[in-house]
Amino acid sequence: MATPSISIPTPCAQPWAAMRPTADGRHCGVCQTEVVDFTRLSEAEVLAFLARRGGRPVCVLANASQVVPAGATRWRQWLLAGLALLGWHPVTSCTTNPPQQLPAQATAAASGPAAAESQQIIIRGQVLDGASKTAVPQVSVFINDTQFGTVTDAEGRFELVMAPGWGPIVGGKVALKFVGSPFDFQEQTVKLDVRATPRPTPLVVRLESVPNRGQIMGKMRMPEPPVTPPVK
Repeated sequence: MATPSISIPTPCAQPWAAMRPTADGRHCGVCQTEVVDFTRLSEAEVLAFLARRGGRPVCVLANASQVVPAGATRWRQWLLAGLALLGWHPVTSCTTNPPQQLPAQATAAASGPAAAESQQIIIRGQVLDGASKTAVPQVSVFINDTQFGTVTDAEGRFELVMAPGWGPIVGGKVALKFVGSPFDFQEQTVKLDVRATPRPTPLVVRLESVPNRGQIMGKMRMPEPPVTPPVK
C-alpha cells in the first residue's frame, strides 16, 4: 500500500501570542478556529489526539522538527507506528528553491590562475546564527534578485566567483540575499559595491531569529485516499 501523507500546505503567519488561550491551544480570531498546541504534547498524546480526530483537518502549532523531514523524522515514525489507518507522514512546506549555479560567463577565467583571479569578482564569507553565534549550514545565497548563487557549507562558509562583465553585477552593485530555514531565520540582504578597492574582507552575516523560532502553524490536510488498482 502506498504511504499517504499529511501536509501543512499554507503555513499561517498569525501571531500566536495574540490568540486567546484555550484548553488545547489557542483560539484564532481571524480564522475563528482553535489552533492545537502540539509543541507541549508527548508522542503518545499526539497519537491519541489525532486518533480522536479520525483524520479530520485540524489547525496546529508544531515544532518544525515534528513536521519537516530533516534527518530523523520523528513525526513520520509516530504516525506510521501508531496511525497506520490514518497513514499520515510529513511533507516540507514553505520552502525556497535552492540557488542555481552561476552560468559559465559569470565564472569565465583568463589564461592562468593568477590572471583569472585578478579579473574575477570573488565574495567570500560566513553565515552565523545571530543568537548563538554558531555557523549555519545550508543557507541559500542569492545574487541581485536572480536565482543564481550558492549554499553555505557545514561551517556556514560560502564563496561566489563572478566575471566583472556578468549582466546582473555589471553596474558594480551586488545585493546578496541570505535565506535560511523559514522556521528559524529571517531573510537578510547585504549590499556591496564590488568596485571598491581593496577587495572586501570576508563577510560575516548574522541571521536574526523569527518569532516562535523553530515552530510552524497551519492547518493539516488529509490526502486523497489511494485508488484501488484494477484487478483485470
